[in-house]
Amino acid sequence: MYRDLWHPRGRLIDLTGELGTQKLGIRRDAKICEVFVAGEWRFRNCRDHRIQELVQAIIRYPLALQDSISDGAIWKCGENEYKDRFVAAETWNLVREHKAEVPWHKLVWFPQGVPRYGFITWLAVRDRLATGHRTSQWGQPQVCIYCGEPDETRDHLFFACPFTFTLWLRVVGNLLGVEPDPDWHTTLTRLLTGSYDKLTSILLRLVFQVTIYSIWRERNDRRHKGCVKSMDQVARVIDKTVRNRITSLDYRYKPRLQGLMQRWFSAH
Repeated sequence: MYRDLWHPRGRLIDLTGELGTQKLGIRRDAKICEVFVAGEWRFRNCRDHRIQELVQAIIRYPLALQDSISDGAIWKCGENEYKDRFVAAETWNLVREHKAEVPWHKLVWFPQGVPRYGFITWLAVRDRLATGHRTSQWGQPQVCIYCGEPDETRDHLFFACPFTFTLWLRVVGNLLGVEPDPDWHTTLTRLLTGSYDKLTSILLRLVFQVTIYSIWRERNDRRHKGCVKSMDQVARVIDKTVRNRITSLDYRYKPRLQGLMQRWFSAH
């Protein structure tokens, strides 16, 4: 009972400290049934006002022990709601900090996406990638590895840079329905507010994420490893990655995804 979370106030070891067992007169490995006997708590009298107040809180807490039922762990899954099985999603929803839903969340997190690419896209949307502009604040200025632009910002990489914009033109094809724009915010707005059919919407988000990831990876490979791929090579990697992801979705056997690969081919 000393280390378990059975009382609303928390664990006794956190509330009383290492000397709590001495002040309460209980063993460190004591069970509740050994201290709560015949409907009464058997704690040692203590002059510590903080311990006295805690004991009163424990006494006031309704506790019913049934000899016919063995002790077991239950998981909190909601307000005053518990289950005998652990559900990661429900636990995460309880412990996380709740904030207002952001308008771009479906662009970053969607069922057909890949977490690895989604994470880099999330960093890009929040402008948290370690671009040259950000590292210059740490005394490490870096020019754009693709075109030599002195101020390598997020908006420059995606897609004001001539290299990355040309790459984006090649891989997005006709999916946008309009002429692509090199401006980051314009591109984001079109992806979020455009009227696209289901298949086109999936492909747009997928190729956007794969392109963001591939540009960032190629940038790091060139800067840190000295490995350089041509634009054709990067474009082929993006195309193959998208096709592999489509194949992994078993699109031919899911009515809502049928025609996904054909739509990708028709865009180029």
